Amino acid sequence: MVMIEGIPGEFGPQPWGEAVLRGCELLLLRITRRPADHVVRLPGLATTPRHVVEDRTGKALTWRRDGDDLLVRLPRSEELPVVRVALQGKLRIVPPDTVTANADGVWDLTPTGPAAHLVARRSADVAVRFFGVADPAVSQPVTLANQSYAVPGGELIGSTIGPFPVRAGRVVRLSVGPSITRVLVAPVGTVLAYLHSPANGEMQVMVTNFGRTAAHGELFLPVPPGWTANPCQWTFDDLAPGATITNPLTLHCGVSGGALRVQLDAGRRSAALPYRL
Repeated sequence: MVMIEGIPGEFGPQPWGEAVLRGCELLLLRITRRPADHVVRLPGLATTPRHVVEDRTGKALTWRRDGDDLLVRLPRSEELPVVRVALQGKLRIVPPDTVTANADGVWDLTPTGPAAHLVARRSADVAVRFFGVADPAVSQPVTLANQSYAVPGGELIGSTIGPFPVRAGRVVRLSVGPSITRVLVAPVGTVLAYLHSPANGEMQVMVTNFGRTAAHGELFLPVPPGWTANPCQWTFDDLAPGATITNPLTLHCGVSGGALRVQLDAGRRSAALPYRL
C-alpha cells in the first residue's frame, strides 16, 4: 500500500486539546489535557512534518509517525505546552471516516452523513451501487473523486453508477444522498456477491455486475455447524452490466458469531463480501 495522500481540511477537537492551522504549513497543538503517558496523538495527518518544537522555548520534541497519525512526546513540566508543528507542504488530512478498499478493491459502506471518504489500494475505474430510498421525481448528483453524474431518482437505487477513476493511495470523497443505507463501490469488471438484510428483515443473496458485459456464474453458501440455508446453491445467466439479481434466503441460525460469505464462481473478477453474524 502506498502512502495515503490526504485532502485539504481541518482537525476536529482532540482528547488532549485542539490542532489549529496557522498559515498553510504550520500547526499549533494546544494542549489542555496532558495524557498520562505524555504522548499526544494527532490522527489523520497526511502531510509530513518538517520539525516539531515546543512553542514557548523552541526546544525540539521527539515525534514519530504511526500510520497516518502523528505522535509527539510532551516535555515533562507543570505547564500545558503549545506544540508547533512545521509541515513540509500544505496541510492535508485523512478524515476519520476514511475506509480503505478490501483485497478485491471493494468498499462496503454504511454511510453516517452526506459524504464518505475512500482510499483505493490500486488505481482503477470504479462504479457505485446504492441501497435505500430515493425520490424518483428528483435527479441526484453523484460525485466521486471530483467526477459527477446527474442520476435520475428512479435510477439511483438498484443499478450501478460510473465509471469514476480513482488513484491508489489518494483519499477521495463520495457524495451520499439522504435515505441511503448502504453503498457498494467496486472496480469496473467485478461481479460481486453479498448478503443483504433490508428493512423488512428478509435475508437476501445478491449479485451485482459491475462489469461492461453480461455475466453468468454459480453461487454456493456454506454455513457454520448448526445452521441451515435454503437455497444454498444456485446459478445465474445473462446478468446485464450494472444489474443485480436477488434470491430470498431462508436462514435458520445456530450460535451467533463469525461470518457468512457466499462463494461465487463468475470468472476471474469474481468477489464476495462477508456478512457478520
